[in-house]
Amino acid sequence: MIESLKSIALVILIGTSLYQSFLLASYSPPKIEPIQQSNYVQTETLGKQAELQDMLFPDQIIVHLGNQQHSVLYPTNYYYTRLLDNIKQRSFRGFRKTSMYLVNVNWEDVRNKQQGVEIRFRDGIPFTILQQVLRIEGELPADNDKVTRIWIYSKGNNEDVRAFFFTDSPGVGYEVIGADFTSKDVENFAAFGDVTNLYKTTNSGDYYLPVKALRLPSYTFNYTLLTADQLKQSLFVDPGITRYLKERDGSEIYTDSKRGFQLNRDLRWITYSDPVAPVESKSEVLENLLAGIKFINQHIGWDGKYMVARTPQKQLFDNQAFTFRQYYESLPIVTSQPEGYGFLKMQVQKGIISGFERSMIIPDLKTAQRRDGEILSGDALEERLQYYQRRSSIVSIFPAYHPVVSEKTLTLVPAWALELRDGTYDFIE
Repeated sequence: MIESLKSIALVILIGTSLYQSFLLASYSPPKIEPIQQSNYVQTETLGKQAELQDMLFPDQIIVHLGNQQHSVLYPTNYYYTRLLDNIKQRSFRGFRKTSMYLVNVNWEDVRNKQQGVEIRFRDGIPFTILQQVLRIEGELPADNDKVTRIWIYSKGNNEDVRAFFFTDSPGVGYEVIGADFTSKDVENFAAFGDVTNLYKTTNSGDYYLPVKALRLPSYTFNYTLLTADQLKQSLFVDPGITRYLKERDGSEIYTDSKRGFQLNRDLRWITYSDPVAPVESKSEVLENLLAGIKFINQHIGWDGKYMVARTPQKQLFDNQAFTFRQYYESLPIVTSQPEGYGFLKMQVQKGIISGFERSMIIPDLKTAQRRDGEILSGDALEERLQYYQRRSSIVSIFPAYHPVVSEKTLTLVPAWALELRDGTYDFIE
């Protein structure tokens, strides 16, 4: 009897021990591992994805028809697209550095008497980035000059075609040693010019103005604003640990202790920052540009068509700044304010995005209301410019959309944008 009781007690003790072990295994604190902040969780973006090639295109293509006639083509225009596609299929091989003032070319004659094509990048683009959209073969120029214009022309009659790359360094350019074009090609390129809407220049080709008024519609959209919750989900590794601070000026700051963003609701503007330790090695412009585009693709997306508008001047050791300009249809969206709808600014260092700025506004394109209109012809614009106080400061004139934001709507108003030497813009409607 006693032995039986001992056996029963032993079974109970063993069972109790096994049960306690089960409880410890089930409810003991888990092993905690720190989150790697460099690894974001993939989230649903608020806009579309884009590739670098989608963002590289000329501001204008000027077709020189001869006989002092010129045609200006803008992005998304049918003839612009066809002509650019043709040029992309040809190659530029080898470069000879030269002075554009000393080269044996009469540019006035080339502009007004000979057929040719002038491809313009308003703010300039480095050779390494331009190579992503055009077939530039062989060794690239060692200098860090930005290409502002590519001019292809021929005197006709089966003569050789000449091609020059102009840069942002005054008087410095490159002649293409092996241009894959014939005089017949240039003649075909000239056929893409719109002879029903000609342009003229009175300032050695700095800018071209239309003989007739340009017919351009305005558009009005409803819009929403990016919210703090959307940005936290998109930009922070763990949105649950976000801290909030309201500044005296009314702006709001959100941070996860490393990264942070600031919302200025009066300006409808976002500023994001991610402090990056300084490095001592050079940063490659193309590498950083690709990293920046990838970051936006993964975390916010692009709410429209953008172009790479500005790139760093040189290969820098610290942050490199990029600006992306938004387009609607054929025209850029340009504002006179530093914080305004239509562009995205970004800082990148060694492939890491250390900051970006953009508008909070997201237009609802489905609500677009179109209103037909036109902007001044060249003659009428020149007359207005005679009374413009800062005329000597104008470096460029081009058609653009000027955004007008109200409490509920965004209106894109077509206007002549005046780019001034200090980098600001003014408008004449």
